[in-house]
Amino acid sequence: MAKIPPKVHPIIRKWAVPNIFGTGDIANAVRTKSKIAQKMVKVPLPCLNPQIASMCRFKYEKPPECFFERTLVNCGDGGLVGMDKAMAKNVPATINDKPIILIFPGLAELTHRTNIKTLCVAYLQAGYEDVFVCNHRGRCNTPFKTPQISSPYGRFNDVHNCVDHIIQNHGGRKILLVGHCFGGQCIVDYFTAGQKIHQVSDQILGGVINSVMWNTRKSYEVAYVEPMYSVYTKKLGKISKNFLMKDIFSERLGSVRCKLISELSMETPHDMLMLQDILWEVFFDGAFSDLYDHADKTSPSNKIGDTARPLVVINAADDPISLVSSEDIALIEKDANLCFWLFASGGHGAYVSQLFPNTLNFIDEAMVECSDIISLNCK
Repeated sequence: MAKIPPKVHPIIRKWAVPNIFGTGDIANAVRTKSKIAQKMVKVPLPCLNPQIASMCRFKYEKPPECFFERTLVNCGDGGLVGMDKAMAKNVPATINDKPIILIFPGLAELTHRTNIKTLCVAYLQAGYEDVFVCNHRGRCNTPFKTPQISSPYGRFNDVHNCVDHIIQNHGGRKILLVGHCFGGQCIVDYFTAGQKIHQVSDQILGGVINSVMWNTRKSYEVAYVEPMYSVYTKKLGKISKNFLMKDIFSERLGSVRCKLISELSMETPHDMLMLQDILWEVFFDGAFSDLYDHADKTSPSNKIGDTARPLVVINAADDPISLVSSEDIALIEKDANLCFWLFASGGHGAYVSQLFPNTLNFIDEAMVECSDIISLNCK
């Protein structure tokens, strides 16, 4: 991976200051109107290690009081997405013209996870009255009705199903798409390559995403080798295994594959790669030949250039599995609808400004602020 030149990425280890890239109107609006972009955010010294930062965020942060009301979105092939409307204590109901927020989490960050609850509360406190979390097929107790699973690639991407559901049930209101990691990849696909499959609705103002695996092949090459596998990918591997052991898959997988999956410990990259091979073979109708073909077809870095709506991407330079190179930055700056924030510190979705966080993190504040900027400037 090419290293980002010092003039592009100043290594500021005690202070997380964003570098904002982009040449279009949205990037200029963020540079001139963002208060977060002008603020020095102090990061506790231990949290300069992205592993410690992630542990502080996801294990020790006290989640805010947030409650959800679920609706099942019926997709075109009979599959279901669990759409949860967020509500929070001590946040008064508001009626205004702010857009509806649709949040698409990562594969492991679903409605019940602390960082998603915190983000929902951040939007509710900022006056966004309708905030929804879209849980991918079979995740977060969403019934699994079809063999297809979600993926940020054309017909396997359920963003358009969720958008259509909101339009049908909420009239002509504007919509903002928000995503983390895998969910962010789904939004990029919807705004770019996905246009070949479906039309991006005029009611979509834009999107804000964070911790996206921008160059997915490079991310896989890092995530599936030791020691990064044991730190970041092992848990996802066990989630994937448990997911595939559901009864609904037994007939499609067959007894031989079911036995093989049950014997995988998911303690090594080899086990994860074997599981991935079964995924490509069984669940995507031959759309992907292997792990790296999937990476190339779902990678945002291979899709940008004609992004349909203004999109703000927030990543951390020390994110160990969401890698960004100087070549990626150069391509990003050619797309007028892209604004790319690169923080020096933040890990994978952590961005803590306290060792034991108990309030909104600056990533939540930054995402809400960028949503405000899009709402005001892109009507």
